[in-house]
Amino acid sequence: MKKSLLMSVICAAFLSLIAAPVLFAADAPGDDYIIAAPEGMKSKKDKLQKTVPFPHSKHGAYECVECHHTLEADGGEVKKCTTAGCHDSLEFRSKDNAKDIKLVENAYHGQCIDCHRALKKEKKPTGPTACGKCHTD
Repeated sequence: MKKSLLMSVICAAFLSLIAAPVLFAADAPGDDYIIAAPEGMKSKKDKLQKTVPFPHSKHGAYECVECHHTLEADGGEVKKCTTAGCHDSLEFRSKDNAKDIKLVENAYHGQCIDCHRALKKEKKPTGPTACGKCHTD
């Protein structure tokens, strides 16, 4: 009897660990989020990159603040970085400002691509790192 109770508790704990990321992802604001260039963003050739489909629920294992760094600063609400003064430069990336984190483009690329590359280096499942693999729509 004790053995079956112990096995039940172990199974319940294991299932809870597996289900937790899924449950948190279910609270995520929509799986089919589309990242588009902010209104007024400039580009080199008067042509903006295509939008980027973002599967929010696939990122449920991460803490929200890892991507939404304004979350803690605003008492639980996420401010748009393009209006919060973080990444509000709508200029296109050039040789002169290639590393400026104020650029919207650099903020996304640094956040997304750097994370994907780090996971790839660790031989873990990850998302794309090539332009055409993200900018699909």
